[in-house]
Amino acid sequence: MEFALGQPSSSDVTVVADLINAHSLALVGTRRALIDEDGDLRTTRYIPSAAEQSVARDAAGRVVGHVWWISRPPHVVVEMGVIIHPDYQAAAAVLLGHVEVQADASLGLAPEGARVVLQTAVLADDRALIDALHGRGFAQAREWVHFEALPAKAPVVELPQGVTIREMDQRFDWLAVGAVMDAAFADHWGEMGPHMRTLLEEDETNEAIADVVEDEEDEEVEDDPYSNSLGLCFVAEADGQVIGSCLCNARTVEWPDSGKLGSLSVLRPYRRLGVGRALTATALAEFHRRGIQRIITDTDNASFTGANRLYPRFGFRPYRYERVFEKELRAGVEWRALSPSDLRP
Repeated sequence: MEFALGQPSSSDVTVVADLINAHSLALVGTRRALIDEDGDLRTTRYIPSAAEQSVARDAAGRVVGHVWWISRPPHVVVEMGVIIHPDYQAAAAVLLGHVEVQADASLGLAPEGARVVLQTAVLADDRALIDALHGRGFAQAREWVHFEALPAKAPVVELPQGVTIREMDQRFDWLAVGAVMDAAFADHWGEMGPHMRTLLEEDETNEAIADVVEDEEDEEVEDDPYSNSLGLCFVAEADGQVIGSCLCNARTVEWPDSGKLGSLSVLRPYRRLGVGRALTATALAEFHRRGIQRIITDTDNASFTGANRLYPRFGFRPYRYERVFEKELRAGVEWRALSPSDLRP
């Protein structure tokens, strides 16, 4: 069977959502995409707005596959997401080959002598895509574990000495919170440190962010139940400085009655002191107050910072696994931290 490749049109948004849901319903029995009230596509796995996209169509013009890819500074990792309709698995090889050609064309953006890889995350249940990846020379590099908890009561929040936790003010706190997240996440597998990377999708400078923050300080922040929901984001402070944060969502694309314990970050000097536990307990207490009885989260299953060991202490149990696959596009010096010994001092 032959497939035609092309860019998705604005009218394809619903079609792509239907494709993602056909794929996820067949694999895990849930819908992992929706069109929100603004007409935007929401997906369980975030698709950066700056990503390039292609769709595969069958002879009748039906969209049977979707792929996105993006290369961000310093361009040593090309990220990719692939969805194939369960009845058209042959489209996987076509889309994978297409992205590999595009990724090879961007190798000149990476620093000279640096190793460059093509990377994607795949549900462990997606055997067909995993087989297609293996067939094109990809190998598993990491595993993510997805946790769920159904706490019967709110946990007790125990604050470490000298640490306070408060609700995040999304008009004023983003610069400080973003800087802490950038520094904290540099201690994760595959990261490169704040001097080489950015949390921002469009690679804006801090100056540009400051301009946006200043413009919005006098405006009311809109609540987004799917991302960094108001009243469900918290910051930890010590000596008047932000040292950690926990950003949560009131609902999820996959389960509208479940909340998500999102990005949890703590600066390295304040780890192993109970800051992460206190932030997690604070968030879970707020979920309980709101009557949200099921909370999910996910993390690296061999986290350098121990997040995979923290969540089970609050009753979280695995319900799903996701695997990260990589293919080397160019040999060279590895810029990323792939073991704890690679972390910058």
